[in-house]
Amino acid sequence: MNINDEFLKTMEEFKKNCHPHSFRNPQVYQEWLAQTYFFVRHSTALLGFSLPYLKNDDLRHHFEKHLGEETRHDSIALKDLQLMNRNINEFRPLHATEAFYQSQYYRIQFEGGTSLLGYILFLEGIAVHWGKEVFTEVQKYHKGVHFARIHVSEDPVHLEGALKTISSLSEDQQLAIMNNLKFTQHMYEAIISEILQNNSLLKVA
Repeated sequence: MNINDEFLKTMEEFKKNCHPHSFRNPQVYQEWLAQTYFFVRHSTALLGFSLPYLKNDDLRHHFEKHLGEETRHDSIALKDLQLMNRNINEFRPLHATEAFYQSQYYRIQFEGGTSLLGYILFLEGIAVHWGKEVFTEVQKYHKGVHFARIHVSEDPVHLEGALKTISSLSEDQQLAIMNNLKFTQHMYEAIISEILQNNSLLKVA
């Protein structure tokens, strides 16, 4: 299995399905920020939850380092919302968002902590391969763009480290990671789809 090839295929497929120009709409962008907050606030909890399920010391060290890097990233999305005169209490987690992060606790428990690398790889991957286009759009139309800017800037280094770590694992572990990568892609697309659908229904109403 060639991890880099499989990863790049996933990124290209995702980019075809999710167009950054949708984020020109302030309601869509604000909802995306809110839903991002709702799942990003679980990032450190997921990493911490996975640690007892890791048997590889190098992986445990990688996760512990990543845990420190992700601390308080959810607050950046909150600040962006505030810059757009919105409060997180005006939003609720979408069903797709709840399924997105809740499913990872299950996968960690029953597939092992290594599986979480598929979730991490997808999120860092879209920051690099999709996020630049999103940031280009949102900075033209909106004030609160710190979350997009920071992740476009920082995640290339994180992505390189994740791919290097994954390439050193066994084929079975890599397969579990790739399965979660594809699963995470489809679940994230469901979040985007629900945001766009809700915004469309609001226009009709």
